This record gives sequence, C-alpha cells and structure tokens, in this order.
Amino acid sequence: MNRLEGKVALITGAGSGIGRGTALMFAKEGAKVIVTSKSQNCQETEKMIREAGGDAYHFICNVRNKNEIEALVKFAMEKYGRIDILVNNAGVLVHKPFLEHDDDDLATIYETNFRAYIWTMQAIIPIMQKQGKGSIINVASISAVKPETNAYYYGAFKAAIYKLTKDMAREFSPQGIRLNLILPGPIQTNLTPKEIRENPAALQKVIDEVCLVGRAGYPDDVAYGAVYLASDESSFVTGTALVIDGGACVAG
Repeated sequence: MNRLEGKVALITGAGSGIGRGTALMFAKEGAKVIVTSKSQNCQETEKMIREAGGDAYHFICNVRNKNEIEALVKFAMEKYGRIDILVNNAGVLVHKPFLEHDDDDLATIYETNFRAYIWTMQAIIPIMQKQGKGSIINVASISAVKPETNAYYYGAFKAAIYKLTKDMAREFSPQGIRLNLILPGPIQTNLTPKEIRENPAALQKVIDEVCLVGRAGYPDDVAYGAVYLASDESSFVTGTALVIDGGACVAG
C-alpha cells in the first residue's frame, strides 16, 4: 500500500479494461488519478475510485484530437498542479485478414495507437522537465514483437511505439524522466476479438495454445506491473519492455 503516495497519474483509455484496472490500483496505492476516455465510462471509473476512498477526476477526451489532449493536460494541472506519471493506454484493435483492411482502419489505428501517444507525451514531458522527474508508461502489446494473424496494422503501430519509447528513453532519462513499455499478452478486455471473447471454446483454445500459466490474463495482471514502473522502486529501470503475457511469447 501507498507505493504511489503523493504522486499524480494521468491514464488514457481508463474507461474500461487495462486502463480502468490500472487507475483503480494506482488510487489504491495512494496516487491521485486523472482518468480519461472518449466516452462517459471514465466517469464510472472516477466514481469507483472515490467510493473506495481514493482521489480522482475524470475528463472525457478523444485522443485523436490534439486540442482535446491539450485541454486534458490543462485540466490535470488545474486540479493537481503536477503530473508525475503518464500511462498511455488508449487503443483500438481491428481484427481481420490483411486484404480486408481499408484506409479507415489504417487511420483509426494510427491516430489512436501511435499519434495520440506522441501528442500526449509532447504535452506532458515539458511539465515533467520542470519537475525534474517523471515516469511514462506506454502500453504496447506482444504484437509489437511477436508475429500474429489478423492484427496487422495494430501490431505495426505497437512496434512503432516500442521503438519510439526506447529511443526517447535515451534522450529524457538523463533529465529524470523514465520511459518504459508494458507488452500485454492475452488479457480479457473489450479489445479481445468478439469471436473469442464471446465463445468459451475459442477462448479456451487460445489459452491452451499460448498461455503457459493455464489462464488468460486480467487487467489487474497488467496493473501490478504498471504500479512497479510508476513507483520509485523502479528508479533504475528505463527503456525497458515489461512483458506480461502468461508465457505467450515463449509458447511461440
């Protein structure tokens, strides 16, 4: 408990899944949390945190809009006066064969899974520079490093975030700003393809094929890793990728 006491965290995509799980755990560990999503779901996340005795505000933001990101960061500074932790988590997944992908798929995934991460970091890094300290956690995916079928654009932009984060760590870590990645594997969220999420037999097949620990993951599994990377316990960790996948990368 209280591993994040006194810290302020901003978490994108916090209306459900990994983002919500991370926000709830950060608050439990003492952080003040700004939770954002493009829907009203982030309001429910704020409510859950407050009902548990935590401190949070929600802000509805479409991360595909730069002006809205800037408004989000301004809101966070007005509420708390600092931002110690950024968790870039908002994302979309289009799951279909390569030749069925269209330009709308490309734009949606690029703008949400890559450009939004850049815009958010550009808005927050100057704040962290003035503070002399900060932790940025970019949520990517094992798709960044492991070939997969039917997640082509998704995997490509997750790989781009993987490379960008490592390169940025070289520039900003000497300034006290650590940048790390989390690469989740099969985590049960609303991003899980519907044909798997709603079919117990299909889900079990995925578990049997890729999850060496014998189960699919849950948002808390990722949140535990995020707490470590956000806390001072990881002060010697930067430019790294924390794989949380139940052994999927090892399984092949």
